Amino acid sequence: MTKKSLALLLNELCTTDQLHTLLKGYKEEHKKDIKLSGSKSDLIENTLSGMEKEIIPFEKVFKLIQDSEEYGSQYIYLYKVLNPSLISFYNAGEKIKEKILNGVDFSKFPKTTLIPSELEWVDFRVPNRGVNNSWLGKLYDKKEKEVKEKDFIDPSSGKRTVVYKTDITRVIYQVYWDGKETLEYKVSRTAYDSSMSLRESLMKIQRKVKSTVDSAKHFRKVNLTETINKFLLSYKEHKEIYCLLSTQLKDSHEGTATIRIFNEDIGDLFSDTSRKSAIEAYMNNSGNGTGIVVRFLKAGSKGELERDINVILGRDDINQIIIQPKISPKEYRYVRRKIKEFS
Repeated sequence: MTKKSLALLLNELCTTDQLHTLLKGYKEEHKKDIKLSGSKSDLIENTLSGMEKEIIPFEKVFKLIQDSEEYGSQYIYLYKVLNPSLISFYNAGEKIKEKILNGVDFSKFPKTTLIPSELEWVDFRVPNRGVNNSWLGKLYDKKEKEVKEKDFIDPSSGKRTVVYKTDITRVIYQVYWDGKETLEYKVSRTAYDSSMSLRESLMKIQRKVKSTVDSAKHFRKVNLTETINKFLLSYKEHKEIYCLLSTQLKDSHEGTATIRIFNEDIGDLFSDTSRKSAIEAYMNNSGNGTGIVVRFLKAGSKGELERDINVILGRDDINQIIIQPKISPKEYRYVRRKIKEFS
């Protein structure tokens, strides 16, 4: 990978805090070469310089990129195994790997690239990050979108000219078995996502593993309705941990409503009496929440979060979680843990 490509990946995926922490680990022994001040671009340049001087191992930088790819800025789709008897089958990670990667040369895993030429496997880990019976497979893909580059009118002829260019973005897919009962498909976020494109991405992953992982016959979608309801009903007891910015509600007669705030600086869903009453009217009359935007608060995280983190549950499907871009592994684990506590 070229220096330019590596710089682009670090800028795209990593936070300033992550880069600062990486450099800080080498500052004490290399005070003249390692600098901790400056902009994000300065930190990236200093990281690359540290690699060139063989101060910072490539493995450390690759681990940072890997963590950034796998934590945050993604759509997560949750599935639960239908029959407990299937758990032992999916716990056999090495056999799963051999069947899924049949014919694929995985001797060079893990791989990383800026823009892949086609959909390709780049990693498969058994176990994943030391979790018993777990495994994770990762693919790279690309998404192409025609975007307007120029739009002008010739003053002499009055003729309008519109010029388009093809914008190419890397997409990261993951399939993860937690070693217990849950399968997760993950799709990285891009600037051109839509409900249709996300369905297509999900089907791409499922087709790549269908020979071994049968989503239709072996799994069911995890219904997050109960989780969403608990966030709505337990707000008063946990308002130091999170606040709610938006919700979709459905009543017992299939009537729906969306309630949101338009100025996040002056409150949340429950800070206004009329909004609070409307939500309670739905929930107290056999209604359900079908989606929420929840903000986990730095102030109530006991040091786990570097900033407030927004998460969306159930926007496009009832088993979907959307995680915001550029969060650290520590923040990601905190958010997922809190969601599980309400499940």
